[in-house]
Amino acid sequence: MDYQSALDYLYSFVDFEAKPADVYAPERFNLERVRGLLERLGNPHGRYASVHIAGTKGKGSLAAMVESVLRAAGHSTGLFTSPHLQDFRERIRVDRKMIAHDSLAALIAELRPHIPATADITFYEISTALALEWFARQGVEIAVLEVGLGGRLDATNVVAPAVCAIMPISFDHVELLGDTIESIAVEKAGIIKCGVPVVVAPQPVAAQSVLRERTAAIRAPLIDVDAAWAWNCEESSAAGQQFALWPTARPQDKCNYQLPLLGTHQVENAAVAVALVQQLREQGWSIPQRAIARGLKTVQWPARCEVLPGEPPVMLDCAHNRASAKRLAETLQDFFPGLPRVLVFGAMRDKDVAGMFAELLPGCSTAIMTSAGTPRAMRPRDLVQTAAEYDFPTSPAADLSSALAQAKQAATPAAVIVVTGSVALAGAVRAAMLEDAALSAGAPL
Repeated sequence: MDYQSALDYLYSFVDFEAKPADVYAPERFNLERVRGLLERLGNPHGRYASVHIAGTKGKGSLAAMVESVLRAAGHSTGLFTSPHLQDFRERIRVDRKMIAHDSLAALIAELRPHIPATADITFYEISTALALEWFARQGVEIAVLEVGLGGRLDATNVVAPAVCAIMPISFDHVELLGDTIESIAVEKAGIIKCGVPVVVAPQPVAAQSVLRERTAAIRAPLIDVDAAWAWNCEESSAAGQQFALWPTARPQDKCNYQLPLLGTHQVENAAVAVALVQQLREQGWSIPQRAIARGLKTVQWPARCEVLPGEPPVMLDCAHNRASAKRLAETLQDFFPGLPRVLVFGAMRDKDVAGMFAELLPGCSTAIMTSAGTPRAMRPRDLVQTAAEYDFPTSPAADLSSALAQAKQAATPAAVIVVTGSVALAGAVRAAMLEDAALSAGAPL
């Protein structure tokens, strides 16, 4: 089995990333399926420690930060995130390196005889098992795992973590998780385990109430980052940010950090990362202060308010709900104040597109609507119709190359092009632009 045939086999299973489920329930999302597969593999996830991260937004950034800090401290790490930007192998990393093509193909071939024994197993469940098995084979000390959807019924919820984290909760996947913050928070809180510390990012009051009730009910220590830590951004540029962070009970312990990721929300995410790392330190993990600083300074998490230089510059972001679109708009105002914005937008049809437009379109001079390139993608002409109430030029683009060409034509050198709406769109644009840059420079691809 070569790499492409292995991927084809994997994608032959039900993929709720490409086609949404109609219900968030055990008949669609079933921990017993992945537990059964892992048991046949010898329960690889029991051979190393883990950190488990849920939330609506920021969980991938937090996972990347925590992994970077742990690696800087000299620990062997696994990192499982989803979805990927450009390459499936991004989801499964050891010491930040993606699993090799031949290793992934061989691993899928080895797992293949075990898979038919589990009826209705999904693409994501198999992917999770692949990651957990690979981490065990590579001898990682600790794996950082990002929840894919919800938490309670997510395939990653088979682990017994050392620390959990709940990132900010907002409206997303409402057709599956519920149409109130409380109902969504209940699903996210499903990763909380008895006695396991839970680091909680700043939350809406309704979400915080649910999380407090859940942690109290099962005696899980809750670390409220908003109450226990304070921070402020001291300097920022397109290259990154410098910020100070300190425990509110010990302001004399203030530390200064550098972060290459843009946006005040990333400073907040970094505060959560430090709070989480502190919990690991209290459990005996060796993580010196210099490793925390180095890990944050060198973290890599592309297409999250990432600026690709040029004339005009391009900001890529994976915002795909209203809350993350609001954060993107705030970051644009901070880093490109007063500049005209040309928006390239493509989203999934099950997303709150009107809510994202409410945050993004008032600051734009023109918008090009395109397809995110998956079966879930909303059609460009439907996006144009949804944006009709905003009084400025909006046009459809049948494909990505047309959208970028239109954006460059519409933008002046003093403008900024903003690409957002989905991970799929951001990843495709990033790949295309980096390839163009390499070709222009004469570099090998």
